[in-house]
Amino acid sequence: MQVLMQNMEQIEQWMNVYTEGAPKDIQRLKDMLANLGHPELKAPAIHVTGTNGKGSTCRYIEKIARDHGYSTLLFTSPHLVQLSERIRYNQEDVSDRAFIELMNEVRQHVEDLHIPAMTYFEVLTLAYFVHASKVNIDLMIVEVGIGGKTDYTNVLPSAVRVITSIGRDHIPGLGKNEAAITRQKAGIIHQGDRTIIGEMDQAYIDIIQKVVNENEGQLISYKSEVAVQVPQLGFYQVWNAQTALAAFRHFTEVNHLHFDENIAIEAIHETKIPGRLERVVDLPETYIDGAHNISAIQVLVPEIQKSFAEREVIMLFAALTRKDIKESLDYVATFSEIDFHVTSFDYYDARSREDYLEDTDAHFVENWYDYYMEVAHNKPEAVFIFCGSFYFISEVREKLQSGDIYENISNF
Repeated sequence: MQVLMQNMEQIEQWMNVYTEGAPKDIQRLKDMLANLGHPELKAPAIHVTGTNGKGSTCRYIEKIARDHGYSTLLFTSPHLVQLSERIRYNQEDVSDRAFIELMNEVRQHVEDLHIPAMTYFEVLTLAYFVHASKVNIDLMIVEVGIGGKTDYTNVLPSAVRVITSIGRDHIPGLGKNEAAITRQKAGIIHQGDRTIIGEMDQAYIDIIQKVVNENEGQLISYKSEVAVQVPQLGFYQVWNAQTALAAFRHFTEVNHLHFDENIAIEAIHETKIPGRLERVVDLPETYIDGAHNISAIQVLVPEIQKSFAEREVIMLFAALTRKDIKESLDYVATFSEIDFHVTSFDYYDARSREDYLEDTDAHFVENWYDYYMEVAHNKPEAVFIFCGSFYFISEVREKLQSGDIYENISNF
């Protein structure tokens, strides 16, 4: 195989050029996988969609499976620091070296087959399945990118399907309302599948039940599971953990594998989930959370209120220009006890001061890092929450967990 890319930067450069302007076409990926001998069929799968909670649910499933002794390959998005995080083998991110080799192989395949362009997520989905063909795995855990029916991960003819939640996000791409979004997400359900659902309104359950019935499958609620406790902040993480527990229980039933409820519950207690009310600095107490839509904000803010009652909370929010955020900003503004600010970050599509003007009168912070360093020094007892776009919290996590910040914080 010819080595065309030597490092992660060259991979990103190739991806940006190769994927520019590519039309969305799931059949293109299906044909590609067929030409490669169907690597998507390498192992049985759990396929996870939902407006919120997908990443957390996948992490719980991954930990439960590993503690049972099963080998796992997880595909998730977006990444917090670098692209290779999106593919995890046995709870470890694929190494830089292995990822570079993988992406060179993917590039060779698309060039050999004369595929002129693929979308960004499509290339990464292909990379995941190519990697699956090379490692020993008992379980593929596949997180949907956006929606379900037309998502590039929807190439698995059979799987335990999971729909974690339904809410407004990525509109209008998925539909004009939650009912349309529900139908789009239920599009991952295939003939005979068992489908696990998380917390959602009965109206959405009815829509999913109809799709399940059409496919002669079985619908299971997370509420059928035993009560669990989670180490993370956030009452919604209990829903995600129970959803994961139900998904893995039924996965083992379908595939005639061993399941131990005690092992599963202990695994949940030990699961670490990055980017979901994740504590990144101890003093001052600082968290990041990927809540970027109204559904997520409506569960995050009450949790902050409950967890940090009687403490000063300073929240900084940043979003992309393509996201509709007005309802989220209006909701946070109703909590006068939260010192709320909007800001920007180093990303081509990040909102600027001008972008926020039509949606909010919240104070705009020009440079979140400088602001944090100044205010944190004067208010070491305050709680800081950075939330919004995953690209934003990725930047926050990287900067606040650098050596320099800890050296400075030690003087607070």
